[in-house]
Amino acid sequence: MDPLEHASIPALAYLALSSEPRLGVLTALVVGATFPDLDALTKEHRSYLHSFIPFLPTLLLGLHLGGPVLPFALGWASHLFLDFFTGVIPFAYPLIRRGYGIEIFARGGASGLRIEPKILTEYPDPRREYEISIGGSVALTLLTLVVTLLRLH
Repeated sequence: MDPLEHASIPALAYLALSSEPRLGVLTALVVGATFPDLDALTKEHRSYLHSFIPFLPTLLLGLHLGGPVLPFALGWASHLFLDFFTGVIPFAYPLIRRGYGIEIFARGGASGLRIEPKILTEYPDPRREYEISIGGSVALTLLTLVVTLLRLH
């Protein structure tokens, strides 16, 4: 999943569920939702910042302090949740490098519709050059910006 999708999905959820959305909360949420992909700059992508080891203390601090730390942590949580369905999350990296995820296929035809989940287990990807197709993400981001302008007027 690319950064535009990671930013747009929790932003749209916040804008839909909040009775009085605030720009500061939205900003912290979006920054938190894209933050974990900074580990792409390290030796392995989906490594340090996709682990619960740094995430859980941040979440607990956010629950204790509130303020912008909480929406930042919730954005981070949304990133981990979404990545769990698009690859693997190494929950205890660097102590345990193996990651887990779920891949779900929907297959249909003359015999009907079948949903086939598959548990993934892999190691984080070594750092390399990334190429991301963001065509659909741009449309989602534009929709998010329109909704943001309408809700925050």
